[in-house]
Amino acid sequence: MTVTQKNLFPYGDYLNSSQLHMEPDEVDTLREGEDPADRMHPYLAIYDLQPLKAHPLVFAPGVPVIAQVVGTERYTSGSKVGTCTLYSVRLTHGDFTWTTKKKFRHFQELHRDLQRHKVLMSLLPLARFAVTHSPAREAAAEDIPSLPRGGSEGSARHTASKQKYLENYLNRLLTMSFYRNYHAMTEFLEVSQLSFIPDLGSKGLEGVIRKRSGGHRVPGFTFCGRDQVCYRWSKRWLVVKDSFLLYMRPETGAISFVQLFDPGFEVQVGKRSTETRYGVRIDTSHRSLILKCSSYRQARWWGQEITELAQGSGRDFLQLHQHDSYAPPRPGTLARW
Repeated sequence: MTVTQKNLFPYGDYLNSSQLHMEPDEVDTLREGEDPADRMHPYLAIYDLQPLKAHPLVFAPGVPVIAQVVGTERYTSGSKVGTCTLYSVRLTHGDFTWTTKKKFRHFQELHRDLQRHKVLMSLLPLARFAVTHSPAREAAAEDIPSLPRGGSEGSARHTASKQKYLENYLNRLLTMSFYRNYHAMTEFLEVSQLSFIPDLGSKGLEGVIRKRSGGHRVPGFTFCGRDQVCYRWSKRWLVVKDSFLLYMRPETGAISFVQLFDPGFEVQVGKRSTETRYGVRIDTSHRSLILKCSSYRQARWWGQEITELAQGSGRDFLQLHQHDSYAPPRPGTLARW
């Protein structure tokens, strides 16, 4: 039997990328003969950070973003939904590659956000609205398959077909700069202005998180008070690299704190070590940072990714070196006193 859209997804309404079609004002073309690495953001970009919803320039101009749904994970949740599917999406932008995990409802939420964005932009008078990034011409003229709002998972063949639909849908949107640079899309892709700066290392883990205040370790001082009345939770954008992590204020883009990885680095997950449901605790010599995730699976995923980043290319910072320094020797590096 031929697999069609109707028998694959017999449930509910459909999401159709044609609803997000924009008349192009410019063509976002690649510049041939130029190394994509040369078009990535310079290190000085860290001094010109903007609010996350201000549509800052996140991706390098002329370098495509390619998505691939590489697998799925099925698990049973405690809610009435029953069995849920988690899609692993691998993304590539120049030399940067990263993986994010999304449920189907995340695709639906993204689609609704982009629809609202399109309607709002069409209602605003052009004379009063300044667009930082003009809409880009779509790379292909044919329509991509529609997506359902929900339904049962079905057989393995249906699941594989659904993966391909999601992959095509996302790649189609990523060819249009009007949607690619919108803050709902960058949040979905887990990227920011600090993602594609080669001098900061590879693309690490990023996303919106809630962090707990306190946890600083200052020699000679003892901080009392571990009750809920003694700390507060704040929403931040977390950026994890191989040798450090930082978090930013989403409303301003300002970097609030940087935590360097050192020999005291340790990651713990669970309520016993964090005193928080779905908590992740990141210990170093100068702070014990506690994060709150939305689910236990997300907490496990974040804890695993942070550990692999630090113990991978950043492992040299997790051991003592000459003169009991946590930083490895760097011969030939210029210094000034």
